[in-house]
Amino acid sequence: MENEKMKTKKQVINYQYLDNYGIGFQELYDFVVNKNNCILCGACASLCPRIGIKEKEPILLEYDPECSMCFSYCARTFFPEEIFEKEIFGRQVGKNYFLGFYKKVIAAKGTDDSVIEVAQNGGVVSSLLIHALKTGLVDGILLTDKDEKWFPKPVIARTSDEILACAGSKYTIAPTLLTYGDAIREYKLEKLAFVGLPCQIHAVRKLQLYPPLSEKFGKFKLIIGLYCLSNFSYDSLKNMIQEKFRISISDVRKFDISNGTFIVYTNDGMINELPIKETKAYKWPSCQYCKDYTAELADISVGNVGAPANDWSSIIIRTDIGLQLFKDAIKSKKLITSNKIDIARIKKDSMRKKSQITRVDEKIMSAMQLLSVSDFEAKTYAILISLRYANVSMLQKVMKAEKQDIINALNILKQREWVVANNEIYSSVNPARVIKSEISKLRKNFEKKINTLKSEVLMNLGTLFVQNNFKNIGYKEFMDLI
Repeated sequence: MENEKMKTKKQVINYQYLDNYGIGFQELYDFVVNKNNCILCGACASLCPRIGIKEKEPILLEYDPECSMCFSYCARTFFPEEIFEKEIFGRQVGKNYFLGFYKKVIAAKGTDDSVIEVAQNGGVVSSLLIHALKTGLVDGILLTDKDEKWFPKPVIARTSDEILACAGSKYTIAPTLLTYGDAIREYKLEKLAFVGLPCQIHAVRKLQLYPPLSEKFGKFKLIIGLYCLSNFSYDSLKNMIQEKFRISISDVRKFDISNGTFIVYTNDGMINELPIKETKAYKWPSCQYCKDYTAELADISVGNVGAPANDWSSIIIRTDIGLQLFKDAIKSKKLITSNKIDIARIKKDSMRKKSQITRVDEKIMSAMQLLSVSDFEAKTYAILISLRYANVSMLQKVMKAEKQDIINALNILKQREWVVANNEIYSSVNPARVIKSEISKLRKNFEKKINTLKSEVLMNLGTLFVQNNFKNIGYKEFMDLI
């Protein structure tokens, strides 16, 4: 087991020590920011003093040494998921398609009224963090607070009061990792916890496991992930409640999402509700590309969906450290639990997020016919690109097609090396590789046809022409036939 773990660690180290010098902020901007893929987690700005954050995106403040740090540790660049899963979960039982790796799914709520009063859905996250801090598991937590107008503020919480000050969901994209550098360099913290969204956790796991930072600075000991269908920028959230409810964001006391409804509680006691589907126009752009609903790479994932009531949370415990903390919190009577949990409901919302696709332009679909693929095969490939990976059942639900038709298309695409399969899970091959290969095949076929035209068709027809038209062929025309 230990040898296998060391082997996996070596794979991670080998990736990070690839010769990435010469890659810098421009590549990060082109590959991530300019493609609406940035999640504004703050990792790049925390690691590099030359990068800042302006409004909705990171910006370069001065000369770029192109050390690759910002690119390598970005949540949206190369993330070898299988390698990370081996490192995080070891030999754990197989991965659930909708929930990821986990040890236990259960409902829980806090027991401290002072926590429950200010926290969300029973105060489980706050209770776990306070317990982790008091028992010495962690010495600081990267959290997101807010000002009186709900503008998000990344903070480093080191006391119970600071944890409680950050309690409650913000539903706003926040650069929570912006304080990471200060936590390590200024406060010299060595056992950090992080609470955040599924997308942010990719950057946190890189910081935790990728050298060189993981050897000196990657001090994360506990990662708690929050269920997430989508999120909003501060401006879009402010505009949404203004346009939909005609209220100012400074009048809001609390936000919540329950039973497919976005709920806004105001300071004067009013409750305003909006169907989640009506919030789509306001969501953060890169949310449409994320397929992780339950924070599958966290130690513990927490949300309200599937819980028996609004003052309870559903908990997915994934790692040994998560299980140990959870059991200890129960033993210390900081949490109470219930087995009344609707796992099917959690899976349903997870499927909803995993199955969201980006439609491909019809012109592109038509152009793909040049590669001698059917419309259905082209559609299957394009949808797999959007889904990232899927089994046949998922493709059936998304494409609303017959199972056998999908299987036939996948077999053809697999044979043509457009898709790959692993344990009945299909994923698309990089289109750059696919198109390059197809162009090479087309070129070879055309060259073969040209040679056939020259060596066989022209020779035979030319001979036939000369034999029957010799009186009318001039010298120059005759030379064209040779």
